[in-house]
Amino acid sequence: MNRLLLAASLRGPVARACLLASLALLGAAATQAQIKPAASGGDMLAHRVATGDTLEQLASRYLGDARQWTQLQQHNGVANPYRLRPGSVLEIPVRLLRAAVASVEFVQGDARSTRALDHLADTQGGSAEDAGQVLRKGQTLQEGDRLQLAPDAFVAVRLADGSLVRVQSQSDVLLRQMRRKGRAGSLQSVIDLREGSVEASVPPEQGNAQRRFEVRTPAASTSVRGTRFLVQTDAAGRTAAAVDEGTVAVGSDASGAPSGDALLHPGQGVAVTADGRVGQPRPMLGAPDITAWPALAEDANWISLPLPALPGAVRYQLQLSRDADMTQVLRSASFQATASPLRLAGVDDGDYVLSLRGIDAQGIPGAASRRALRVKAHPVPPLYESPQADATVGLGRAGLQCTKVVGAVRYRIQVVSADAQAGFAEPAIDARDLNDCTLPAAALARLPAGRYLWRAASIRTLADGKPDQGPFAAAQAMQLAAVPPQPSASALQMGDGPAEGSRQIRWSGEPGQCYHVMVARDQEFTAPLVDLWTDQPQWSTEDLPAGSYYLRLQIEDANGLRSDFSAARQFRTGSWIVDASGEMMQSGSGERLQRQ
Repeated sequence: MNRLLLAASLRGPVARACLLASLALLGAAATQAQIKPAASGGDMLAHRVATGDTLEQLASRYLGDARQWTQLQQHNGVANPYRLRPGSVLEIPVRLLRAAVASVEFVQGDARSTRALDHLADTQGGSAEDAGQVLRKGQTLQEGDRLQLAPDAFVAVRLADGSLVRVQSQSDVLLRQMRRKGRAGSLQSVIDLREGSVEASVPPEQGNAQRRFEVRTPAASTSVRGTRFLVQTDAAGRTAAAVDEGTVAVGSDASGAPSGDALLHPGQGVAVTADGRVGQPRPMLGAPDITAWPALAEDANWISLPLPALPGAVRYQLQLSRDADMTQVLRSASFQATASPLRLAGVDDGDYVLSLRGIDAQGIPGAASRRALRVKAHPVPPLYESPQADATVGLGRAGLQCTKVVGAVRYRIQVVSADAQAGFAEPAIDARDLNDCTLPAAALARLPAGRYLWRAASIRTLADGKPDQGPFAAAQAMQLAAVPPQPSASALQMGDGPAEGSRQIRWSGEPGQCYHVMVARDQEFTAPLVDLWTDQPQWSTEDLPAGSYYLRLQIEDANGLRSDFSAARQFRTGSWIVDASGEMMQSGSGERLQRQ
């Protein structure tokens, strides 16, 4: 299998001389042993013998037990354990080092662990595995454990030396080596990344510690100290590495590939082909500008995030985490650069951190931008029932009405003038403790006529008894206006004179008004004979038979607001016979006389 080497696991003295000289500036020159893959029998620590070294000393230093010097003697074929040739190289089998453990610090989604048999002796996989188990927070992991993550899963693994490995979704990772040199010596860790992506934070070493931390892929291996970097590999075997902090060296173990070693500084990345060819270091893409992203999300359906323009980005990686160090990632996804806006659905209420990286055409991750996000979408706001949007409401005639929300015990309604500069920060009405989602007409009647905005929110009670208000619904506009005054019955003009009866009934009106005319035989209007609307301030009685009637009038203005009905006004129809004084003449039975 081809492997790419980062820093300490580089081999080949001529091809890597310049690179190792560079690493000496980082403190790597003080290292006397290197982890390197072996063709068989497991990985080895290569120790260059110094003057005065003995097998007992080396067994005590590396294995924590001087009595195990015989195993080193047998493995290396040393004739005299007390006379080692300075400058020669001894191999210390990693399997002889004391085992260390790791722990699951955080797990999200579908993540499982299995354990392969003889993992040190077979670097290619191919050995049997146990049935596996679902990963859980706090679980202890051992050397040989294999972690497999489904889409949208995430696992944070804490190693014994404090290093943190963030295993991303859709990754396949083997904890290949977790060994400690000596009884309390530095940790020797090797992680096989078979597919997917990991991000590692390796704290700086103390003193002259000789810790080694490697991430290997089918084409690559990384070995670093005191840094934060990313490694990812795809199904085709290509590998990309990027450095956020510290310095990382990249090289290839491919038998037919040129050494092509690369030294990465912060802000640099490199791509490696499936056959182990190391590309040239190149600047990582800059951090995308996400300042336009919301700091507060109140939509229970989805969170919409517009993708910023980032030259060179062909894809983006988005993560949603509970913490700023991205160790508790809840959502992780990769998007094409044209997939704007990004949407996250079903995010619970809480405080989060969003992280966005651009990924270039070679698959190298860029610098990350992070932004705090608060989600407060529950309890959901009520729906508006009345009035309709932009409707006109008569002052004192109607209030505000919205739907009930399951789980809500109270409601809050705010009203503000549409022209108010302070907006809802200084509402004209702020009804905070409504049993029903209703604001009575009397409350609106106290406001002057004009254009207003109103909004409503639900309030629930938490387990501790405290009230918890959800987000407001989007504000809705309305117009408050005075209703037309009630028409006066005395203002109705009943005909030209008693002899002619009431053939035309007139009243005063205004442009844009309509009139509701109702006529009945009785003052209670129990059975109206006429019930019509007209846009003229008059009405003809010609279609009525001669007789006595009652009329009432209602006015509707241009806003659709209606007045109260006027008091009933009596009128008569017909052509009456009058005497010289103008009084109506009656028959002997007392009935009025009219012309035939």
